[in-house]
Amino acid sequence: MARRLLDLDFSILATSGTAEFLTRHNVDCTMVNKISQGRPHLLDKVQDNQVQWIINTSMGSRTTEDSYSIRRSALDYHIPYSTTATGALSMVRALETVREKKIQVKAIQEYFNSDD
Repeated sequence: MARRLLDLDFSILATSGTAEFLTRHNVDCTMVNKISQGRPHLLDKVQDNQVQWIINTSMGSRTTEDSYSIRRSALDYHIPYSTTATGALSMVRALETVREKKIQVKAIQEYFNSDD
């Protein structure tokens, strides 16, 4: 998924564990502190308009506490937010589709055969 985001011209900010994993798998990313690790951290990047989308799959009690602040910041700054890898992957697929195909609007009736 991270490589696909790079193909979509996103850059990736990642906390230490995720950054280590991505780097091990040759995926370019920039490490950012968790909120509990001190500044500069993710919320600083959000406030500086350096974040367009947040994928936050938290594990552990401290990370879960940070997640509340991250979700609140996403809402305040109108940033899309994913809490699961499955949800994030669906959003990546949608972004890829939008890039490949022209979006068309249809009336709901066009999806159903009126003769049935």
